[in-house]
Amino acid sequence: MIRALSPYYIETPLTYTGGTCEKYTLNVWVWEGDFNTPSSENSYQLTYKNTTGSTGTHKINIASMIQDFVDFDTPNTFTPVAGTFVMDGNGNQKWVYTFVTYDSDDVTKFDEDYDIMTLGYAYGDEGENFNTPTQFLMPEMDYRVNAFGITIVPFFVGEFSSGDITISADGGAPSFTENIIPDPDSGTIIRYLWIDIERDFSGAQFLEVEWQGATITLDVYQEARYTPMDIMFQNKDGAMQSFTFFKDRKEETSVTDSVYESNRGQGKSGYHQFLRYNVQARNSVTASTGFINERENEIIQQILYSRRIWIYDKTNGIYRAVNVKDKSTSFKTKLTERLINYTMKFEYAYNQINNI
Repeated sequence: MIRALSPYYIETPLTYTGGTCEKYTLNVWVWEGDFNTPSSENSYQLTYKNTTGSTGTHKINIASMIQDFVDFDTPNTFTPVAGTFVMDGNGNQKWVYTFVTYDSDDVTKFDEDYDIMTLGYAYGDEGENFNTPTQFLMPEMDYRVNAFGITIVPFFVGEFSSGDITISADGGAPSFTENIIPDPDSGTIIRYLWIDIERDFSGAQFLEVEWQGATITLDVYQEARYTPMDIMFQNKDGAMQSFTFFKDRKEETSVTDSVYESNRGQGKSGYHQFLRYNVQARNSVTASTGFINERENEIIQQILYSRRIWIYDKTNGIYRAVNVKDKSTSFKTKLTERLINYTMKFEYAYNQINNI
């Protein structure tokens, strides 16, 4: 899996069956749909001239070329139905096909390779071409989830994987099972398990999601005082992930405007001598996680790094786009803070006065 927000290099030998090349051309195709029908509609050709006659290799970073072909879809495209179900990943990933031609021969292909691409990234200490996906495209740990909300679990299928994804409540037998059938369509390589906890698992203390030998544990928590805030965000793997802020939540608004002086009439008659125009309003929300485990520091980090975040209103089925306002945080540990809690501020990513 290519994480297109981090460097991904194609390394090409400068020697081939015809000897040392004078030049080579790297071809990059990006398409959506069937793996078996690659399309050159979106393609690049990059030619490197081996002017020094080198017999080594040469590398080209293709990440910046291919990342523009994924515009991370909003959750509205998921069209969820009532209850718990598996849905496709839509256009949040695409196929990438690369091959090389040497010298004047633009027909014979060398070093052909196919891979799936997402808007994921690697950390600086993970190096280039960090592309090995895990069964779940989220850290494998225990998560605290909203008893009256939903949670999303992204998982990697691949074009050849098959098997059952299951949900078990309180250590019992699976109460939800979906058979996953391999599909070469790019939209099905990554899929999402949409779990309606309130509807399908009311009263459960914890849920275990299993897929191909890996397990995600969801600790169901019922907040008595506050209204939890469920968010969805684009995570490190380029997949949609959910997270809940359980505690205090405060809404704010900020306004900017311009003013001009008018001579339309006297103030005594009710006229505005100074009139406002270009009024812009931005709302924001500050929410607290409640006490979380130290291992969930990784999720806080990914939320801070995320390019796309939404607040999910389950009652109305509305996704409200937001951007995280915090530019830094100090990660907490049990050793120093004992109880770990984070407060984050999100700004709605649209004007409250609709002007588009």
